[in-house]
Amino acid sequence: MPLFWVCLAFTGGIALSAFLPLPAWLWLALLLLSSLGVFLEKRLVPLAVHPLLSKTLFHVQFSLLIAALAFGGWRFQAALPNGTPQDLAAYASGEAVTITGRVISFPEESSSSTVAILEAQSIRIAGSEQPIRGKLELRLPGGFNLSYGDVLRMEGPLVSLLDDGTPPYQSYLARRGIHARMQYPQITTLGRDAGSPFMAAIYALRERAQCVIFEQMPFPESALLAGILLGTDWNIPDYLVEAYRACGVLHIIAISGFNIALISWFIIKLARHMFTPARAGLVAMLAIFAYTLLVGAEPAVVRAAIMGSLAIPAHYFGRRVLALHSLVIAAAAMLAGNPFLLWDISFQLSFLACLGLTTMVDPLLKWTDAFLGRWAAESVRQWWQPILTLVISTLTAQFCVSPVLFQLNPSFSLLALPANLALIIVQPLLMALGGLFTIIGLVFPLAGQWLAAAAWPLLAYCNRVALHFGFQPGAEYPLSAGFGLAAVITVIVALFGFSVLQLLNLTHPGDVVDQ
Repeated sequence: MPLFWVCLAFTGGIALSAFLPLPAWLWLALLLLSSLGVFLEKRLVPLAVHPLLSKTLFHVQFSLLIAALAFGGWRFQAALPNGTPQDLAAYASGEAVTITGRVISFPEESSSSTVAILEAQSIRIAGSEQPIRGKLELRLPGGFNLSYGDVLRMEGPLVSLLDDGTPPYQSYLARRGIHARMQYPQITTLGRDAGSPFMAAIYALRERAQCVIFEQMPFPESALLAGILLGTDWNIPDYLVEAYRACGVLHIIAISGFNIALISWFIIKLARHMFTPARAGLVAMLAIFAYTLLVGAEPAVVRAAIMGSLAIPAHYFGRRVLALHSLVIAAAAMLAGNPFLLWDISFQLSFLACLGLTTMVDPLLKWTDAFLGRWAAESVRQWWQPILTLVISTLTAQFCVSPVLFQLNPSFSLLALPANLALIIVQPLLMALGGLFTIIGLVFPLAGQWLAAAAWPLLAYCNRVALHFGFQPGAEYPLSAGFGLAAVITVIVALFGFSVLQLLNLTHPGDVVDQ
């Protein structure tokens, strides 16, 4: 249990540092002092009378929690941009500059634009090249072909993505360390294949898989499948995206933890016929890592990848892992890499939905079954169990993410539940057929066409459901600001209560592996 509470304290330190902007050196001093306090607390306070160490539920020292809190505060302050002359953001004044940089992302190529992220290498000032660091977003007209590893010279206005006084964690691109943008500059290609050979191979596979999907399946179903499997959702028509959003099923398009679970299960089943169980687990973890990079390492996928990677070795060692623990550890690991993710919408949606599913669904199912047991026989309840599970899981996920969704769009979709139920029943088969079609289509195009024909009706069905429910008159009910605040409070209280209930009921000595 100690790591669970340490990770919570670390996450709390990041949030506290945003509202209590103490200098980084002060947080670091607190970290050093509290680290020293860990040894003193262990020597001076007997284990039997320690209010936390003596409790199985906690088994952690006060000083260690303070150290984790201070470490989170320092990590947040250390991630803030410095604005030194060596930083690219210092030259983002809207004036024309000449910058040399390397493409470090998978370019988003659509009919209207081409977007890529570049790592700046140098800037031309007063006729001389000076080294520089930082990332920028490059926007070019549609049809402009870029590849990972291209080295470009760009001449044009460099615009800042941060207004004066705006914290970097409030900007989508700044949260990813991108503080400047160039739009439609003059481009000169200086070199190619200057990136990592491993990432170049990963992105080449992603591009080839996308080509297979678009070549062998009609549009817009091909765009939907590419978004679901590969994360390349920028080719989905705007009207379809709006339809999915209006009826509360936009998450169907996004890469989710279900992809990771399916890949893990499939790889383990396949690898068990060729390797020992331990090696099969290792192969599955490597496959999860490769797929995470393949689809762009979005927060939801990284979260699922970390949780899946934690569960696989625990399973082979015969240890039980509490999903709530894995979720908190995954959050802390991601925030250690980028503390600004705490304000990222996709990060919040993924963790809130997963937190609700891991803490609320089982108790609600038990209470519902006990309630129905007063009137229905056990055989009847078992028949209805899968339907109840789908309904309760869908409602729980929608309930938990509602505060974030209200901030984006203060409305409630009256058709979210039927739309989700209509789509969730085909999602496993869609993922399986779509993934199999893409994999086989890469090697055997003719066989892939037959699988594409089998997967297409499911994709067309998803689009029809979204269009039917999304554009119904009166499908969205506007909500007041007061309702949004009430929803935030209700969700926080519910999640806290169910999390405490799960910890009290399921945390016993020897039950949970101390990750």
